[in-house]
Amino acid sequence: MKDLAFLTSPDMSKAEVVTNHVVIAEYAGLNKISVRKLIDNNKQDLEELGILSFEMTKPIKGSTGGRPTKIYQLNRNQAMLLITWLDNTEPVRAFKLALVKRFDELEKTIQTWAKERAVEKATTRSLTDAVQNWEHTNKYSQSNFRKLLTKCATGLPYTKVQARGDKGVPMVDLLTAEELQKYKRLKALVIPLLDLGEEYDYIKVTLEKYATKKAVNAPQQ
Repeated sequence: MKDLAFLTSPDMSKAEVVTNHVVIAEYAGLNKISVRKLIDNNKQDLEELGILSFEMTKPIKGSTGGRPTKIYQLNRNQAMLLITWLDNTEPVRAFKLALVKRFDELEKTIQTWAKERAVEKATTRSLTDAVQNWEHTNKYSQSNFRKLLTKCATGLPYTKVQARGDKGVPMVDLLTAEELQKYKRLKALVIPLLDLGEEYDYIKVTLEKYATKKAVNAPQQ
């Protein structure tokens, strides 16, 4: 049930795990309007557990009539409190267990990303220095190596990764925990090649082979 909870942003440095009242209604077998009214009637209690945010969704394009719909976003504690107000039916009990597991999974993903990002930051200066001291360096080298590392770590062009988030967000903050881990390994491979004075084309081929080999040998989910 991957859609039970989700991250609020592709920018992992700001992402939080939330669900919404429409998801709760659907999986608990309830009317979404009734669930929304329950939230409206108990806002004060829910707000003690964090900001009660919402988004307005527009009617489906091409549909006739209709108004924007308010969809409440709930953090873990808010969602758990809301569920306690529902009848303790079998669907509600099953949904609560599944939701807790999904929150755990996504929160672990954020924690893993944060650890990988901390290690990646520690090596950023080393890569910058290695590129600056590289005997073949030029004014485009820093940018070219960032783009190369990004493509090898994600399988996507740099521009597509940047398109995941708002303008100005550091590219590495838009990588998933798995992509960031791969980016870090590739960076560690680049630095000694730069120190040895290898040319860009050789480094590029080496990284691409390494990335492809890792992808092929990765365990299937």
